[in-house]
Amino acid sequence: MMALRDLLTALEEEGAAEHEKAQQDRRRHAARIVADAHERAAKIHQDMVAAAETAARQEAENLLITARFGARRAVRTARDHALEEVLTQVREQLLALPGSPDGTAMAAACLEEAVTTMPQATTVHVHPADAATVRPEATVQVVADLEHGGAIAEDDQGRYVDNTYLTRLANTWPEIRAGLSGSWEHGT
Repeated sequence: MMALRDLLTALEEEGAAEHEKAQQDRRRHAARIVADAHERAAKIHQDMVAAAETAARQEAENLLITARFGARRAVRTARDHALEEVLTQVREQLLALPGSPDGTAMAAACLEEAVTTMPQATTVHVHPADAATVRPEATVQVVADLEHGGAIAEDDQGRYVDNTYLTRLANTWPEIRAGLSGSWEHGT
């Protein structure tokens, strides 16, 4: 009986050892699974953080682009309003010139320039306030019918040279506007 007992004890010990080995294998396997899970979780976390950082950078870049565009548009709008104000003020000053000392000299200069450009002119139109002070050639009739200063020279075939203040302003405004805008842009 002893041998049987020893055999049973040996089997029990062997079974216990195998059980312990299996338990250790399962613990190692479980530890590997947990470590792999932690590693995958860390990788997923790292990927999520990287994706969030990339998205945040892109959003920040988009906000910056939008802000810069808005700022440029605001500056452009302010510049356009300022240029319109300048144009309005210049126009008002030109409309106030007829009959003034400066207006008389400018009307005479505009008349002379118009007649020089069109030597065959037979009629010159001027503002009523400047009509008495302008002295065209004797062959040119002065008609005081303009609503603003300057002069329009006309020949007997209906051709004319418009040398009025507002026409001159309209013709030179694009260049003046570009010059003002450029000087404001460069801070001069």
